[in-house]
Amino acid sequence: MPRFSRGLAAALVLGAVVRWLPLEEWSRRPCVRDECTYRALATNLLRGEGMVGTKGWLWAPGYPAAIAAHAGPFGQINDVKISQILVALLTVALLWRFTRDHFGTRAATIAAFLLALNPTHVFYASSLWSECFYTALLFGTVYALGWARGERPGAAFDPAAPLPHPLRGLLPGLLLGACVLFRGVATYLLPCVAVVLLWQRWRLPGAWKTAGAATLAAVVVVAPYSVYATHKFGGLVVSDRTLGQMMWLGDNDFAPLTFDFGNGPLNDRERDRMTAEGRDHCPHEADPIRQDACEVAAGVAWVKAHPAEFVARIPLRVSQLVNPHSLLTRNLRTGKWKGLPQWVDEVLVVTVVLGSFVVLAGGTVGLFARGRGWFAVAGALIVGYHVAAIACLAGLSRYRVPLEPLWMVYAAGLLAEPRAAWDVLRASRPRGLGALVVGGLLLVLMARFLPSGWRSWSEW
Repeated sequence: MPRFSRGLAAALVLGAVVRWLPLEEWSRRPCVRDECTYRALATNLLRGEGMVGTKGWLWAPGYPAAIAAHAGPFGQINDVKISQILVALLTVALLWRFTRDHFGTRAATIAAFLLALNPTHVFYASSLWSECFYTALLFGTVYALGWARGERPGAAFDPAAPLPHPLRGLLPGLLLGACVLFRGVATYLLPCVAVVLLWQRWRLPGAWKTAGAATLAAVVVVAPYSVYATHKFGGLVVSDRTLGQMMWLGDNDFAPLTFDFGNGPLNDRERDRMTAEGRDHCPHEADPIRQDACEVAAGVAWVKAHPAEFVARIPLRVSQLVNPHSLLTRNLRTGKWKGLPQWVDEVLVVTVVLGSFVVLAGGTVGLFARGRGWFAVAGALIVGYHVAAIACLAGLSRYRVPLEPLWMVYAAGLLAEPRAAWDVLRASRPRGLGALVVGGLLLVLMARFLPSGWRSWSEW
């Protein structure tokens, strides 16, 4: 854990307060969409039924198991939210120390406050969504990669320095395995982890041993559930089987479907209207493996029949991912968080937007200005992989949330020393051009759904 810092202490205290208040005030509110499914899956686990398919989806088991583990001893589903607050604070502390090692104490304090007071992250910590746990596990994996390499985040590689013991690779592997059990999309992050461990060390046997240890640890964590689920459902299951459903949402005759406020359906009736002209679901809801395989086949067939449309939709899907609003905006606009004055709703919506632009745009410019070493590679690979996956399927602001701490490190570095960043961008034409092109494209993609959080505006 990091040594004492007044800035970190203040961020932790304020982060705990702003997460506890909504937990106390709105803990009895009705569940919303995936929250209801998580509750149902946890209930099935408590009844001894194990993981089950739900409306054709076979979800990853991590978060339902976490809910059930809390509800079992005390009988309250919402007890998991207490642990989520603690996990969120741990993530703040890890982010502070990681950023301090990269950019110094001033940047570390800024990063800690960016996460501790971010309304979207506060919302997920006090709601029944998997984002809080997955965010901690994903950032913990990146933190552990630096420990396994024996390097500070922004340090230059020293070929003369001895490599740490290869068994250090077990920690990032264990955390990555946990990521897979919480979110199926993490299944294919293992090559990214291996590349980071081998970066600039390709010819060193010790680096390959470290990567092997990480691979082994990830397999050991995931394999027991994979064997159980594969046997139970009669088809290969690593963590989840939801690819087909995602292809139905994004690779269909209707526009890629999302559920953020202003650019997605707010109820089942509106959803049915929007999807009426698309292909029907495969008729195997009682068998999630067969349905997923059928939906994947139908999705692939649609892509082959509409290659130009598939490519043309990529900017839309990425815009859905980097939508500056979040599901907090949806809950505020639809009255799910009752009791707040209207002006508080408006302040929160604006704060969500400002926070998104500071983190995403600031983090992107900061990466080009000061990104170096293995962490720049890790951040680019992990973010790039998630963006590529969404670009092929359907986007939602929720999917971006666990990636934001990676952006926060560089956003904090930029805010702490803007002059130093500017000097680098001016001195290095490739870095300056990259920041201008990628940052400008990001702003355009984010602007697409910027108006959607206000009823008086229409989509651009």
